[in-house]
Amino acid sequence: MKVILTGVTGFIGSEVLSQCRRDPTITSIIALSRRPLPQSIQKDPKVEVIVMEDFTVYPSSVIERLEGADVCIWAMGTTEARQDLEIDYPLAFCNAMAPVVARQGKTFRYIHTSGRLAERDQERCLLFLSEGRRIKGKAELEMMDFEVNERKLHGGHWKTFIVKPSMVLPRKGDKGDLRWLGSVFIGSVDVDELAAAMIDIGRNGSEEQVSHNAEVVMRGRAVLDRILYGEEREREKASWSLW
Repeated sequence: MKVILTGVTGFIGSEVLSQCRRDPTITSIIALSRRPLPQSIQKDPKVEVIVMEDFTVYPSSVIERLEGADVCIWAMGTTEARQDLEIDYPLAFCNAMAPVVARQGKTFRYIHTSGRLAERDQERCLLFLSEGRRIKGKAELEMMDFEVNERKLHGGHWKTFIVKPSMVLPRKGDKGDLRWLGSVFIGSVDVDELAAAMIDIGRNGSEEQVSHNAEVVMRGRAVLDRILYGEEREREKASWSLW
């Protein structure tokens, strides 16, 4: 499976990249990044880093490198109310990638990272973080509409999925853990659970177009449990071979 990633230098995107690198079913990773990544990552034969000077422009040289992709996990985001980063950049990618998807003639899954508080109703009165929440909500609408309204462009092969996590926390045991705050007040998901869930949606799709925090947690934990179980089984087999 060939995967396109964005936001790879951020908290969520870097975890997605890390898990994709370890996943044997993912054979190619295209990382769209603002800047070069560490040499340890760039030397990975699975990873190809494309440094983007402008996330609204996709020259033919970039499009050629995106050919054959099966999935995009869009993990670029901000707590600031930025129309360009939340809407313009992903829409530019969608419009550039859609003809590629049409030529490939196979399902392409686009996973968009949003947030629990994103508000699609642009007229609703919000008491806090109003502008940022509306922009994220509008981004959700734009990404979902793209699947429906641009069928001529992508040939009906484009599938959009929205992931709406609550508070995203470090992995269990990492420093700076605020798990108690998230679990008590607004709900939470560990970053490795979120990344695992998004990769799994990319691989297998989802019955629901929108995955809320509870679904993300359950799916992510199930994936991580399967991985852990598989690793334990391999260790058991290795120990048996020593006897």
